[in-house]
Amino acid sequence: MSSQPFISFAGVSKSYDGVHAVVEGLDLDVAKGEFVSLLGPSGSGKTTTLMMLAGFESPTQGEIRLGGKRLDDKPPHQRDIGMVFQNYALFPHMTIAENVAFPLSVRKVSRSEQKVRVQRALEMVELPQLAARRPAQLSGGQQQRVALARALVFEPSVVLMDEPLGALDKRLRESMQYEIMRLHRELSLTIVYVTHDQNEALTMSDRVAVFSDGRIQQAATPTELYENAQNAFVANFVGENNGLTGRVSAIDDTWATLVLASGATIRGRCGSGLRAGDTAMLALRPERAHLAQATDVATAGDANALDANVEELVYCGDHHRVHLKLRHGDSVVVKVPNTQHHNLPALGQTTTVTWRCDDCKVLAMPVTRGVAATPDSAVPSSLSSASPLIAGVN
Repeated sequence: MSSQPFISFAGVSKSYDGVHAVVEGLDLDVAKGEFVSLLGPSGSGKTTTLMMLAGFESPTQGEIRLGGKRLDDKPPHQRDIGMVFQNYALFPHMTIAENVAFPLSVRKVSRSEQKVRVQRALEMVELPQLAARRPAQLSGGQQQRVALARALVFEPSVVLMDEPLGALDKRLRESMQYEIMRLHRELSLTIVYVTHDQNEALTMSDRVAVFSDGRIQQAATPTELYENAQNAFVANFVGENNGLTGRVSAIDDTWATLVLASGATIRGRCGSGLRAGDTAMLALRPERAHLAQATDVATAGDANALDANVEELVYCGDHHRVHLKLRHGDSVVVKVPNTQHHNLPALGQTTTVTWRCDDCKVLAMPVTRGVAATPDSAVPSSLSSASPLIAGVN
């Protein structure tokens, strides 16, 4: 991948009413060949960002560039961008081959060249044998593959995907995830992918931009997001998190100490923007916490320990989920590997939950602002039917 940005958002904002911003102050670069997911809850700004890149919405402020050139004056069909929607948007009266060929016919590609490219595109998604069928004769997963083939057939510089797997069941969704990852790798595609599914984003992406309240909260590799969240929102939204809230009593360049409502103190890596006296959250992943008898707990300064009552035990196959209630009222979930099932406490038993200080982080609480009423998931009226013309040509 090139170190130079292939796609660039610089100071991009979008408002529908001139007062409230759906997207505000967006700065994001995407390298050529990179797979970047826009992750966030409904209304966070991720789909609006994708629509501005596609050309179906115009920024209120800022610039969007592709290959160094501004896109402001280019309509969607001139942006050399393929798009895949959640609902496939295939022409029901056309064969699969005709659906895939549609973007080429609009571009006045010769019939002989169309035939070659359609065959190649269907082979990419492993469906050449279904070229003569119609969409209604295909499964949901097969239809999504056809939609993907149609987006790739004219060899666009960028492929945008808006919740493309949301309508599939779990097995098909996982299968299509690997299919898209394979095509990204083999064709060196530049992909911008919108999803609200954190596992999907972490599994598929080179980088993930986490949206909330119209802004990017953090853009980083999946590992960095999960292991080193920048704020409480990211820690809570990406993966499962135990959030223990308290007051910052001490802070230095490395560590922050938090005083809980019970008076107990816990310590973790220091997040940015913390000050003594602030209310903050200690973020702890369930797999990083451990159970021990009080007499077995180390008193070394590199570990935290809190007494807790076992409220629930849940068997999950490869692990057990132990739900605990701390003395000051907060809940904690501990994942215990199934290999340690003989060490599980009994329901109602008092136990001690421990974890290393280096395995947790003290984070600033997010500051929210008013946002536009127009939801992130709202599609412009011109796209309300997810027209195959639009999906295949842009």
